[in-house]
Amino acid sequence: MEEVEELLKKLNTILIAHRYLTAENNEELFLNKLQGLVTNIKWSPVDAADLFNVLLKRFESTTTDRSHLLSWMLTMLHCIEIHYITPSWKCQGKTLIELVRDRTLTDEDLKECLANDRDKQLDEILEEIRHQKLIQIGETVLDDVRDIVSSVSKDLKSHNNGSQQSGLKKDLLMLCRAAKKTHFPPRLTQMVSWCIMALSQTGQLIQVGTGEGKSCIVAMFAAFRAMRGEKVDIMSSSSVLAQRDLEAWQKFYKALNISVSCNTNKQDEDSKKCYECQVVYGTVETFAGDWLRHHFHRMDTFGERKFQCAIVDEVDSLMLDKGHHVVYISSDMPALQHLSPLLAFIWSTVNKYTEIGTKTTVGQTYRFPHVMLENIKGKDVDEFSILQMAEDTGLLAKGSVNDLKRNPSLLTEKTASVTADQLAKFFETVERRFPSCQFALHCKNNDGAIEELNNGPQTETAGRQRVPLLLLNGGFCQYMYSDENSVQKAVQAEIEHALHFTPCKLSQDKVSCYVPGFLSDLVKLKLKVWIENALYAQNMRMDHEYVLERHGVVPVDYSCTGVVENNMQWTDGLHQFLEMKHGSKLSDMTAITNYMSNVGLLQKYGTQIFGISGTLGQQSETETLQKIYEGIKTCRIPSFKRRKLFEVEGVIVSDEKEWIEKICNVVTAKTNPTPYRAQRAVLVICETIKRAKVVHHELGDKVPNKTLYINNNMDNTAIFAKELEAGEVLIATNLAGRGTDLQVSDQVKTAGGLFVVQTFLPKNARVESQAFGRTARQGSPGSAQLIICPSHLSKSLELVALGKHQSVLKNIIYNMQVHNFVVQLRLYHKKQSNEVSKDLAMKVLTKTSDSGIKTLKDARNNSVEQTLASYLDCDIPTIKKKEELFSQYLDTLNEVYKSSTKPAESDLSALNEFWGMWLLTKFSENDSMMDLKYKLNEDLETARKKLSHRQSPSSNLHYYTAFGTELREKGKLAESIEMYTKAIQEDPCWAAIAYYNRAFASLTQQHKHQEPNCINLAREDLLNALKSVELYCEQIELTCRYSTQDRDPQSNLITRLEGHMITRHNVLVYFKANIHEAIKKLDRARDLGGNVKVEESLVFFLAPLIHLLPLAVLSTESLTTIRSRDPLKLLQLTSHPSFDIIYELKCLQSLGLTHVYTLDTLFSLGGFFSRMVRKAFN
Repeated sequence: MEEVEELLKKLNTILIAHRYLTAENNEELFLNKLQGLVTNIKWSPVDAADLFNVLLKRFESTTTDRSHLLSWMLTMLHCIEIHYITPSWKCQGKTLIELVRDRTLTDEDLKECLANDRDKQLDEILEEIRHQKLIQIGETVLDDVRDIVSSVSKDLKSHNNGSQQSGLKKDLLMLCRAAKKTHFPPRLTQMVSWCIMALSQTGQLIQVGTGEGKSCIVAMFAAFRAMRGEKVDIMSSSSVLAQRDLEAWQKFYKALNISVSCNTNKQDEDSKKCYECQVVYGTVETFAGDWLRHHFHRMDTFGERKFQCAIVDEVDSLMLDKGHHVVYISSDMPALQHLSPLLAFIWSTVNKYTEIGTKTTVGQTYRFPHVMLENIKGKDVDEFSILQMAEDTGLLAKGSVNDLKRNPSLLTEKTASVTADQLAKFFETVERRFPSCQFALHCKNNDGAIEELNNGPQTETAGRQRVPLLLLNGGFCQYMYSDENSVQKAVQAEIEHALHFTPCKLSQDKVSCYVPGFLSDLVKLKLKVWIENALYAQNMRMDHEYVLERHGVVPVDYSCTGVVENNMQWTDGLHQFLEMKHGSKLSDMTAITNYMSNVGLLQKYGTQIFGISGTLGQQSETETLQKIYEGIKTCRIPSFKRRKLFEVEGVIVSDEKEWIEKICNVVTAKTNPTPYRAQRAVLVICETIKRAKVVHHELGDKVPNKTLYINNNMDNTAIFAKELEAGEVLIATNLAGRGTDLQVSDQVKTAGGLFVVQTFLPKNARVESQAFGRTARQGSPGSAQLIICPSHLSKSLELVALGKHQSVLKNIIYNMQVHNFVVQLRLYHKKQSNEVSKDLAMKVLTKTSDSGIKTLKDARNNSVEQTLASYLDCDIPTIKKKEELFSQYLDTLNEVYKSSTKPAESDLSALNEFWGMWLLTKFSENDSMMDLKYKLNEDLETARKKLSHRQSPSSNLHYYTAFGTELREKGKLAESIEMYTKAIQEDPCWAAIAYYNRAFASLTQQHKHQEPNCINLAREDLLNALKSVELYCEQIELTCRYSTQDRDPQSNLITRLEGHMITRHNVLVYFKANIHEAIKKLDRARDLGGNVKVEESLVFFLAPLIHLLPLAVLSTESLTTIRSRDPLKLLQLTSHPSFDIIYELKCLQSLGLTHVYTLDTLFSLGGFFSRMVRKAFN
């Protein structure tokens, strides 16, 4: 059977080689265009064959010169293709075939007929709506729409003042006139869209094609609801679009006396004024953030504004793709800075594990005695026992053990000549002596491949498996792991060995990782997740999932919008691991204490959610929306003109090299002129920034006029400031998809419009439609094609792509038919025949698509359905649970504010921290809502009771320090000293600030009546503060060492992370210097019998002024940026290294070090003699 298949393949190759189809003689192009009618415009083979036949007869009727037959055919087929002419299309009451037969029409007249399309009439639009698959609008509503739109349309045309109109007719007429006065008269499709929403008693989502004027529909409907006395919130997918639409329609609202604003880039007072307006444009993130500021931070941002009507632009993206996105306002929780050394240690540890094959990972390198001691269970075995065995068996030279006892550092020298084979024999000796100790030994052969050394029959001890080891020359070994789970367990065991919770005895080894005890529950719960994320971060790719910006690591929404998400951070350590990977400034972990999801925010509008999108998606997606949002209905609005999108049959290539070649070939083919068309413009959409850069590089000189559009943080205004001209190529990510309005020149439109090359399979059909929606807009022609590389797909989809093969025999038969057709065409061309068989043409056109694209899309769509099901069953219930719990916590906060005129900042901070940690450690998706609420209620009551008794709800020593500082600032020194003492008792290891503050509070309390014992106690506190600060410094050094160990040792450059850690360390050095100076003054006062006077200054004066000078210069130079309120520029500014020192001082401030102190020594003669008398008696 295999021999027959091989023979068939050879025959197929011969046939293909002798088809003589070449681009030079246009036969291949002609055949492709003819086949394109069947595969892409859905002509039947019979209809396509008929068209070929009538075109041939038309050609014969106009000339006897057959030499330009193919070029004429190509020109006609190109016109049919770019104008997307279907068999049922009609012009002047005639179909295309009837027009071709009409000899009274010249070729130019025929082309003009193909190009000209009128706007659709109202009845046509409504009829198309009626025939939709997913229509959810009753016939009565459509009748009302027809009545309203036809009536208003007549008044607009006749310039009737409409005084006789009432109700919705009067409203629509007023809105249309305002739109016409300030912009343009609304089209029928826009009026129909408005009517459907205005007639809807509950939420309505409508699909309006790209380029069909969604912003006009939004503005008209928002104005209508505002005229009814409602507040309207319009949510866009980006702040740029929100600001753009506000500016574009501001005159329209002004003409109707409707106040309007945009909530982006606003400060507190400006935000309050913004929400007083009737209509507010903005992003869902800003609406959610302002709601949190109003309810959580109590900034009265919203005022009296209610959730009355939401209009959501790009509704599918915000409700489905980003529905589970959570907005939160970051809360200062400096205690979590204690986790940075642990995260650095995790990162360092996982980087010791490397893959040496497709299924094998090895850990860090150990000396053989260490490995044996870990696996031998005998009680009387130590390192020297193992070394003595090695000497006895000849692995080590005689006398080696005695030398090593005198000088252990000689071990490397003693084992330098030990080979892997010698080490294997020694391990076998050990196995015989200690039967419980069993190893599966491996080594690398000369080719670098892994070989098992003892692969013969082995006797395993009951309940104990053989330990896989890779043996190396020099007496070294590495543990081997066959799966990710075993790697994670090994990493976790290594980390737990070095991890210690304080208070505890501190080691001097400089490698131990210390974490305060109050964080122990969090660490134990999250350690496994952090390790998983560290391993995941190793495989994440820059310019794919994230980019490096001036302000650090920034996620990229590469699969949907292509947006670089400046204000987003990954959770559970993932973001920090990526920062370590690239040496960026290390951010602190956060515990989310307040949040609002997109779903949660939109649900606050009840049944009054209205949305517009170019892509509502498939049935499963609209059904998902209807299950989440109450009462929502959907409708698809037809385009105002027939859409002329020609989708070229997609291609699945075999590998990445062929993928790049295919893209380059398609792009160059479209940007070069042909006999039947001029140059076109091309948009290439790539999945990631990295691949866009690759395509841009590979196109090289082939396409001189090309531009990259890959990052929204760059200035891209030049791209949209002008039309795309013939021969221009824009290479982009999904940034060029949703919401992007690309204009092309008339020359490009005439040549066939913008050609979109989608170089990957989008994650769902909606993203795909958004990409293809960049072309063929507003009745203009355009084309698009998918080019897919299987290795870029998920594993499951890759198998589908690679598994799609057409029968070899079918290919042979088809190629024979093509060969015969081409022969007939050539004979006709040379006047050696007077006909080309219509039947043969039909057989050639009957070929079914074998690209596999449809199969691949079906598999993708099935995957989307599964994801949506999971979204409904898992994500949405979890989001709702968390938001209900947050609502419960807000109720508790309300009670706190009611019970006190102004709660202490430290109490609020402690309660917020407790709630954030509760959510991290106590929340479980499996618990019922009732159980979670009961548990939270009990725990919050306990927390509030503890706070009322001046106890930390989470045993956090920093709470006591912060509250002690608040008491000291109120002059309650005795109570503040009591709080500092509680902090010290809770955990003296990290109580540096508590010791420091207690020393100076005690000195201040006694002031001029300081007893010698008071000075001694203060001195002791400051010495203890120094010890604690030293621990902070050691852990900063550990963080820096572990997080940067993979950097090039030859490099002298200081990374951003190292610079940040140096600043953090320097601040503590300044703190230590201040303590040392105070101790000197106390010693002097004690020795001379004097007192000390305490002087305080803000903590920001802890750093020498010279180190704050660069910050002052930078701030002065950046006044324009500060005034601009541009979020990105402000983020980049505050991320500058000059701001690090302020950030670190603020961290100390939030931990309770609000002031630093200096001492003046005061002396008196009486004090001196008193000191001398006491000394004499002692």
